[in-house]
Formats: sequence, structure tokens, C-alpha cells
Amino acid sequence: MIKKSLTVLLTIFALSAYSQTYVGVKGGYTMSDIAFSPVQNTRMLFADGFDYGLVFKYFNLKYFGLQAELYMVNRGYRKPIDLAELGDTLYKRVNTYIELPIFMQVRFNLKLFMIHFNAGPYIAYLVQAREGDNSSGEYQMSNISINILRDNRIDFGVLGGIGLSRDFKWGTFFAEGRVGYGYGDMQKHTYTGMPKQSKAVFQSVNVGYLYHFGNNVK
Repeated sequence: MIKKSLTVLLTIFALSAYSQTYVGVKGGYTMSDIAFSPVQNTRMLFADGFDYGLVFKYFNLKYFGLQAELYMVNRGYRKPIDLAELGDTLYKRVNTYIELPIFMQVRFNLKLFMIHFNAGPYIAYLVQAREGDNSSGEYQMSNISINILRDNRIDFGVLGGIGLSRDFKWGTFFAEGRVGYGYGDMQKHTYTGMPKQSKAVFQSVNVGYLYHFGNNVK
């Protein structure tokens, strides 16, 4: 019994030697599209504004940890309007979500920098939708009412990314690139005139600052 207790205590002590918690902020830029079925002639949406939010990261092992975020992100698509007299006029739809991704993170020390790999699920809640076109030369956007019979409030999917970070005594800076794919449809296929599928496909780049608590992992 004593040996087992000592083993447990030593294990906890060994893990705590690597224990480290980070809390910080991030900002980024997203490029997105919607994969429709039947296929539609869409074009990539370059973010209508920047993404921003909070980051929480926890490591209790040297190379493996968890990261969670809560932030605002803009996703959507552009599509040519089917009117010959308007030429290259494009319709644009932008959805604003509050998004919560939860990652498993693996990282390695490259002396000057840490390299890390993220992978995990996300869930997002639609808070605003806008649409418009550029028939006047510039996009004229307006808010649209969210119809719960037509528009899915909830999106979910998977994310993966790779990034670099640098630790200082007063905090950590990081930069990262990601790709994501949604499994939830943007619009409900049961609503009249809606496509069978409307799934988000997106890439993003982001930078941020983290303040760390606990022991530095070397």
C-alpha cells in the first residue's frame, strides 16, 4: 500500500514538473468558401474583417497538451449573379460566428522556437449574417434576419494547423496557419429551395500573445 502511494505521489510530482498554463489573446484572418451540393459556382471569401478572441492552453506533459479558444470569426462565400447585363457582379454572404475549438497539441523545441501541431473539433454559433453585391462597384452589405427554419445556428467540424511560438520571461508570441472543414450545413436542406449540402471549407492565419503560469517546458 505504501509503495503504491509513493508511486502515485512520484507520478504526480513528475507531471507537475512540466505543468504549464497559458492564457492570452489572438487575432487572425480567414479565407472561406461553402461546398454546396448540387455544386454551385462559388468563389472564395476573403475575410470581411479580422477574427479575434481568447486562448487557453494547458500542458502537463513535455510534448502534449490541450488548447481551447473562444473567438469571433467570419465565414461565407461569393457567387456570380446570373444576370448577363451585370457582368462580373458577385453576391456575397458573410456569417459571423462565436467559435469554440478544442485541440490536442503536440510541440517540439527547436531551440529558438517551438513548433506545434494542432488537431481537434470545433463548434460555432451563428450570431449575425450579412449579404450584398458589388453591382455599384463596391460591396453594399446589409444585415439579414436569421430564419431558424432556413439557417443553421450551429456549425461544427474539424480543424488542424501548424505554428511557431517563442517563449520569453514575460510571455509567449505565436503564429499559426490552419485549415478546417465543417460537417454542419450552413442552410437546412429541408427548407424550400435550399441545397442538399452547404458545408464550410476554410483556411486561416493568426497571431497572438500568451501569458504563462507554472514551469517553463524546455
